[in-house]
Amino acid sequence: VGTGRGAQLGILIKGPEVLETTRQVDTIVLDKTGTITTGKMTLLGAHTTEGTDENDVLRLAGAVEHSSEHPIAQAVAAGAVERLGGAALPTPEDFTNIPGLGVQGVVDGHAVLVGREKLLAEWEIRLPESLARAKAEAESAGRTAIAVAWDGEARAVLEVADAVKETSAEAVERLRALGLTPILLTGDNRAVAEAVAAEVGIDAGQVFAEVMPEDKVDVVKRLQAEGRSVAMVGDGVNDAAALAQADLGLAMGTGTDAAIEAGDLTLVRGDLRAAADAIRLARRTLSTIRTNLFWAFAYNVGALPLAAAGLLNPMIAGAAMAFSSVFVVGNSLRLRGFKGA
Repeated sequence: VGTGRGAQLGILIKGPEVLETTRQVDTIVLDKTGTITTGKMTLLGAHTTEGTDENDVLRLAGAVEHSSEHPIAQAVAAGAVERLGGAALPTPEDFTNIPGLGVQGVVDGHAVLVGREKLLAEWEIRLPESLARAKAEAESAGRTAIAVAWDGEARAVLEVADAVKETSAEAVERLRALGLTPILLTGDNRAVAEAVAAEVGIDAGQVFAEVMPEDKVDVVKRLQAEGRSVAMVGDGVNDAAALAQADLGLAMGTGTDAAIEAGDLTLVRGDLRAAADAIRLARRTLSTIRTNLFWAFAYNVGALPLAAAGLLNPMIAGAAMAFSSVFVVGNSLRLRGFKGA
């Protein structure tokens, strides 16, 4: 009944062992992009070096980003097409997605890099002072700054912004009311991460920023090593390993197949409040199971000796047995009245 009610609410529970885990969870790690925020990034602006044409930046950066599934990459590609008047983007060659850093590829004979400043640094490319200043100003405003380089030289910094979901602050409050400590985990820069955390009510001390995808697992392991029982909510390929490592993995149904496969619970709606509903429903279901087991054992322990001693009329014993079954079923059906967000 509990899993059926969950399905009606858009909460898919993979197995009964999940119910026991939800009772023990005391910490919940939340991915930022696509979980707390809408994941629908918007390209706000482009800062170029002297002598660099903005249209060239948009065409080359948009081309390689178009081949990536990351929300930031898709925002850059969509913004580039819009600013170029709907012109088709060229198809990159030798495209490579570098998790947590960005993308690279060859477009019209140019070796293009788009992503974090660290990606450019790996190719011994440094941002000139004008771009470094533009990047710092963007990040201080809570925006994501993306560096663009080609042919061994930094050419531009793109500004991208994401909006926090209207329901995320309420969801964090509900999770805290369930006795969970919310933690924000993101690969984005600290200024952006802390701005988002402040908006939804997460303490600055509970923010892990600039975390590489492979390091997200290490953060979960570190929390577990502290004796915590950790739940993880995520939606991207980068979150899959952390979802699998967590004691309870909750995958957003609006995310990637890899994340959904790694999770123990799937939240069909892209609403973080569903995470609080999922934990409440799982705990309520477990409580109902325990109540049913207690009743069944207590009834049999009390009634069997009386029946064996001949102190119970067989008809009364049969009726009492039927009532016990009806009680268990009726108690379970109460879960149908569970209300979600």
